[in-house]
Amino acid sequence: MPMTTRASVALAVSALLLLGCGGESEEKSESAGSAGEAAKGCTERDGAWFGRLDDRTRIISQTREACEERLKQGR
Repeated sequence: MPMTTRASVALAVSALLLLGCGGESEEKSESAGSAGEAAKGCTERDGAWFGRLDDRTRIISQTREACEERLKQGR
């Protein structure tokens, strides 16, 4: 296989992979928005309270009040 053909095939495969993996569909974008809103506060799971700061750092606390206080301090 000539070098130009290999390069063309490699470029085409790379472009297809980028197009296939590059963006989120509308369904995912909409669900991510509602999940992002839910992550702004504290949620209870398995007896602990979880939250997430704007920089995506996770917070784990034993009480809701402690979780909310840590969220306020982190912002």
